[in-house]
Amino acid sequence: MPTEESRQELRALEQRLWRLLMQPSVASTGRVHLLDLGMMRDRLGVGWPALRPRVLTAADTIIDRYLTRNDIRFRTAGDDYILVFASLERHAAALVCARVAQELLQLFLGDDRAADLRVSTAVGVLDGKIRFEHALATVLLAEARLGVEPAGARSHEQENASASAIGAGQDGFPLMSGAILYADDGGGKAKPVLRQLRLSPDDAGRFGIRYRPVWDIGQQVISTYMGTPVRIFPDESFIEGVAALNSLTDAMEILQLDADALVGSVEILNGLFRNKSRLMMSVPICFETLAARRTRLPFLEICQSIPDYLRRFLIFELLRFPPGVPTGRLSELLHEVRPYCRWTFMRMDFKPQSFSGLAGTGLNGITVAMPADRSAEARLMEEMNGIVTAAERAGLMICVTGLSTTSMVVAARASGVKLVAGNRIGPPQDRPRSMIRFDWPDLFRDEEE
Repeated sequence: MPTEESRQELRALEQRLWRLLMQPSVASTGRVHLLDLGMMRDRLGVGWPALRPRVLTAADTIIDRYLTRNDIRFRTAGDDYILVFASLERHAAALVCARVAQELLQLFLGDDRAADLRVSTAVGVLDGKIRFEHALATVLLAEARLGVEPAGARSHEQENASASAIGAGQDGFPLMSGAILYADDGGGKAKPVLRQLRLSPDDAGRFGIRYRPVWDIGQQVISTYMGTPVRIFPDESFIEGVAALNSLTDAMEILQLDADALVGSVEILNGLFRNKSRLMMSVPICFETLAARRTRLPFLEICQSIPDYLRRFLIFELLRFPPGVPTGRLSELLHEVRPYCRWTFMRMDFKPQSFSGLAGTGLNGITVAMPADRSAEARLMEEMNGIVTAAERAGLMICVTGLSTTSMVVAARASGVKLVAGNRIGPPQDRPRSMIRFDWPDLFRDEEE
């Protein structure tokens, strides 16, 4: 959540921009737009607080993709967006806002046709207040597809006049520029041009997938390898799992990672199968890949090419699914992928919670990652007992990862956990090994070594 200091700074910036927009020559140009996320917040309901940082980060990224250097985007204290376009005419600018809205909705609500966002266009100033005309994003896009001139659209001459108005204020200086929020420090001084940091893309970490061995305690065998996303840094250190993906907001980049993980895992499975070796493999799929039709369909096309004889060796693990996803929506997405795998698991937070909402959706199990805090083992063991009990009540299998000590593995077994992973079982590997026998004496023998 934002701090009180950041909220005050945001309100101050908002007030400065709002005073600027109150000038009639700016507000009447039709290039000042308000993208209202209120309907999206309502649709996400109780899931909004958890999803808010990801929604706003994604909105910033999507909007920046459409804006030019001289345009402005500004997030209000109420988590809506003001966009000021330096050169686009009113209708084109409104369409840009509509496309931003469409991408956001597809990313976080999928194909929910009942969801929409409101695009408001400044059309003038009346009694000291900016007047807006409102339209829904879906209506704007539908009119564009049909080639319909929207109501209230102005002539070409009027748009040219607006271009002149947006370009200069009453004092002859530009009213809007790419640095308008930063150039005015109250004393008329310009902000200095600062040296920019330039690093190789690899310095930020390259993405890939590694495989963690999963121990089946009941069968005392390592017969499953869990594919986990990794972000590898120049010194070969890495972070894994959901944490590795926190820097990604573009759905197409996430789709590329998911597709690479699936293709690579299936190719490994096929090689093992041809050598008469059998192994279960878990493949990660992010929420963003399944939520929107434009990313889901390409992924499902790859799934359809998986040979039938390999599908029974695949587990799909769902990552980054927000807690507010409706049960019906989850069931719909699981129905899409279930034909191509044996089981479906979902990565959940390691905390006491109810899984009753997951029962009957088609989900087979959950995966929880134990925090790396050896000083709190007693508390974590107690929390694990509660998580396992809640999963059993919902009829779900459970896999606990992140186990780094023998004591935690023993505690997991005592809690009723059948599948465990972590450095105590084995580190992540570039390529899975064949199925091996692994019993309790092996666990303690490895510890002594």
